[in-house]
Amino acid sequence: MLTEKISASVKERILLPELLDIVMSAEEAASMIKSGMTICTSGFGTGYPKAIPTALAESKHAKNLTLVNGAARGESHLGAMSHAGILKNFFGFLYNEGARNEVNAGSFEFSDLHLGQLISKIKNGVYGKVEYAIIECCKIKEDGSIVPTLSAGTAEAIAEVAEKILLEVNLSIPAEVEGFHDFGIDPFAIIKSPADRLGVPYIKVDTSKIAGIVITDIPDTDLFYPEIAPIYNQIAEQVVSLLDKEISEGRLPEQFTFQSGMGVVANCVMLGLMNKGYKGLKMYTEVLSDQALYAIKEGIISEATTTTLDITPLFFDDVFDNLEFYKKRLVLRPLNITNGATQIISNELVSMNTAWEVDIYGNVNSSHAMGTQMINGLGGSNDYSRNSKISIFTTPSTAKRGLISCIVPMVPHVDSTEHDVDVIATEWGYADLRGKSPKERAMTIIDNCAHPDYRAALHEYFDNAVSLCGPCQTPHDLSKALSWHQKFLETGSMKQD
Repeated sequence: MLTEKISASVKERILLPELLDIVMSAEEAASMIKSGMTICTSGFGTGYPKAIPTALAESKHAKNLTLVNGAARGESHLGAMSHAGILKNFFGFLYNEGARNEVNAGSFEFSDLHLGQLISKIKNGVYGKVEYAIIECCKIKEDGSIVPTLSAGTAEAIAEVAEKILLEVNLSIPAEVEGFHDFGIDPFAIIKSPADRLGVPYIKVDTSKIAGIVITDIPDTDLFYPEIAPIYNQIAEQVVSLLDKEISEGRLPEQFTFQSGMGVVANCVMLGLMNKGYKGLKMYTEVLSDQALYAIKEGIISEATTTTLDITPLFFDDVFDNLEFYKKRLVLRPLNITNGATQIISNELVSMNTAWEVDIYGNVNSSHAMGTQMINGLGGSNDYSRNSKISIFTTPSTAKRGLISCIVPMVPHVDSTEHDVDVIATEWGYADLRGKSPKERAMTIIDNCAHPDYRAALHEYFDNAVSLCGPCQTPHDLSKALSWHQKFLETGSMKQD
């Protein structure tokens, strides 16, 4: 594209004049990617490139691609490429319904991992040579440094390791978001408070690697939160009751620092904290939701660190209308910093994450239905739970209108082991597992968390396992441990006769 034909608004976003000569269409940029290549893309909930992945999906000229991404959910990103059948492998967090269906159908290979380890694996060459990084930004500075949009994720790392870089400059995100980010940080430096900044608000880039720039104005519109059912408020009430007790007994300061996973329960917990009059809390987390932004405005949260704003379209306007307010209280950092053990331990986090099911000993399955079908990836839940001061997992006690018990004898897939789980909370109560043996854990979980319709059957299983095993450490009847799941697959219900 000739420089003189580029609009003034674009020139205000690309401040290094020589880069104006490589502004091109998404189709031209996508044509550089060839079959069999490994590409890394920016974004984590929001902030992912959309035009180039869509062009790749539509042309289908490049096949057998390996894609590495933190957690881009969009239909104009992972969804488009998975539907087009151009992926061979995907590494990152799986949070797209279409891509999930393709994985479960065997259309491409997916490898799950702790997201806190993703950047180190990229840098160590675990996924091979990275030919292209595709990064969404809102501004390119005079020296070629880039300002990402509302996500940090892996952008800094992939800009460093990739042989070539393709940039999408998204005009729908104001250039004034510069100042949200904190890059160039030593992963082992201690961040004493979430809003403290140790680095710079942009990514330093070797401009010789920039192979093309695409101008877009495509907003992030994929996220929505389902309607809040009463059961989620009930779970949240249990979590808030636990936090109240921890504070009253002196184990937790009144203005504690916490991490909250994504989803409806996390939002309800935030509401519960507001209703109980909590003020001045700090948040150090992987994703920050609409409700968390509202909590910042209301003073419930005084400052926060996250790797992405996982927000709905409604709250984009709120952020853009109050940029300076949020910049003082909110920092976007790379994934290895938000999910790093150094920061989680030093900030003494209370972690709150979601389970799909939990067994009577406290092992958590958060990613696989019936142990075989991917629901979502593991994400960063275990980065936090294994290193936090208090590790809480929440789940409704049942699913599928009561046909599935979410408290089971044995989970068929383990994402977080009993050693990383302090508390289980359902709508019926919470089980504090700290300092308890496996047998004590089992009784506590069954009595406090299981649905009444399933408690007798769980006690029966446990009692039979104790009789069968004798004085063992963790009683199990291996002939029946997964029988509940098998019964559901055969009959459509876990309910015991």
